[in-house]
Amino acid sequence: MLASPDKNGFPPYQKEASPVKMGKMSAIAAAAAMVFLAGCSSSDDSDHSDHSSESAAATTSASVTSTSDTAAVAAPTATELTRSLAFLVDPTVDAASKAATIENGQARLANLEQMTAALANYGAITFQVDEPTVEGETATAPVAIATARGATPPTPNTWVLVDGKWKVSDASACGLLAMGQAPCA
Repeated sequence: MLASPDKNGFPPYQKEASPVKMGKMSAIAAAAAMVFLAGCSSSDDSDHSDHSSESAAATTSASVTSTSDTAAVAAPTATELTRSLAFLVDPTVDAASKAATIENGQARLANLEQMTAALANYGAITFQVDEPTVEGETATAPVAIATARGATPPTPNTWVLVDGKWKVSDASACGLLAMGQAPCA
């Protein structure tokens, strides 16, 4: 029996477990994140590149409104973000499925196909994702990548909230694609 996908549509990832440095978000930070995210979901087709002024207004509005009246999207966990990255580099997952998990994914379909083909015999790729910080519709977390060829130091990666789901940002996806010899144009 297949396990059901998580809240972002990812199947449980069963390949090699990625080392995840798990930290605990304080109760105050969790409450602040929930208030901050309340009402921030967007259903338009914008590129989600500028959230600062809209997020500030949404935060002020959300703090006045009861959170029980507003459907809030929880901040992503390090485990969920690790799963999203592992999904992108899994050579058994088709490019169209991967495209659905990144911002502007359809524009990166050819890159994803090229990277997926290149990863067929590459070997294990693991990610260590620290707990993210969330500002509006953007989550940022340091990510270290380990492969058979070596490891990278942690660098900031971002995810954006699109239609109620956390997706790998276009910039972070392009960083992974460049490492996979399929750079964005």
